[in-house]
Amino acid sequence: MNRKAKITNILNENFNLYRCFVSDVSESHKGHIGYVNGEETHFEITIISNDFENKNRLERHKMVNKCLKSEFQGSLHSITYRLMTISESKKN
Repeated sequence: MNRKAKITNILNENFNLYRCFVSDVSESHKGHIGYVNGEETHFEITIISNDFENKNRLERHKMVNKCLKSEFQGSLHSITYRLMTISESKKN
């Protein structure tokens, strides 16, 4: 299973997701620290879930990072997050 699918599965197992988008953006980081040719090292993730209700930005990031801890122990280098509740997503 590729890392994108694995991350998607982990998020589905740990959050009550309204929407979830996981994008591998590794190629756009070619030449940067953490880039490994042929590996999925950089991601952009958008999660819309009411699990983030009454949580600030740092708390939300910690929630997701905790679930993805095992991936960071491998070659995963960075993730850019957009984490919001359903009502916040409808305002944007």
